Amino acid sequence: MMLPNYIYGGPPKAGSSWIYDLLDEHPDVFVPEGKYVQFFTDYYDRGIDWYRQVYAKAGARHVARVDLTTDYLFLPEAAERLARHIPDARIFFSLRNPVERDWSAYQHLLRTGQARGKLSDEIDSAHHLLTRCSAYSDAIERSWRLFGRENTLILLFDGIRSDPQGAADTLHDFLGVARREVSPESSGARNVARAARNPRLNGALKKGAIALRAAGMSRALGKLKSSRVVDRILFSAGRVPKLREAPEEWKFLSDRHAGEIARLEDMLSRDLSAWRKAP
Repeated sequence: MMLPNYIYGGPPKAGSSWIYDLLDEHPDVFVPEGKYVQFFTDYYDRGIDWYRQVYAKAGARHVARVDLTTDYLFLPEAAERLARHIPDARIFFSLRNPVERDWSAYQHLLRTGQARGKLSDEIDSAHHLLTRCSAYSDAIERSWRLFGRENTLILLFDGIRSDPQGAADTLHDFLGVARREVSPESSGARNVARAARNPRLNGALKKGAIALRAAGMSRALGKLKSSRVVDRILFSAGRVPKLREAPEEWKFLSDRHAGEIARLEDMLSRDLSAWRKAP
């Protein structure tokens, strides 16, 4: 049985669901059901054979076998474990403006009851979805050090939104598979934009979803997530607040990430001035 050879190094809330759907439709790519594997973070004690078993259905035709877990390169220990077991892995990132990404992550934590206070109070104490997953430069440097710059691809979330076909072509080329046309239904990054009816209920179900995934029931979990009945139970018709409606929070996050954005511009030789503009 084979291990994956391509690893997503980017953060959550930056287009990973769009990437999963794109790759799941490709006949030459294998991605496990349910998107997240989390071996090098949550399930490392199960052993490398357990990880191989996740990819047992991958066949010879699957040129690219992908793990789309969103934590590995942000957590030093997980990154080192990954390099130990798959030293020739190729890493790809999708990076979103960290100001927007933190706001989206904060809204997600509110919906699932994992955060209840003001953003400024939660930013350093809530789930690492907020605290670590916008430290892009650290994650990229780990990838360069452990796997090489030539084996690291950097996509931008803005590009997925503005030119999904171009982003898909770039990713397909990196994976070494044939380019495929992006369907109109999947021609943009997916964002949850409705408020939770009951954050405590959502939080309890989130824990249940983690347990289902850990038990190897990702297919059942996927059916539950796509159920219209479950959707109506969990979410109201009301949308979550947009960042442009919260200028104080935008300034707080913008000040917080000013140094990170400047560092990324220098590292990647890219103009990220759009990330400094108020929404």
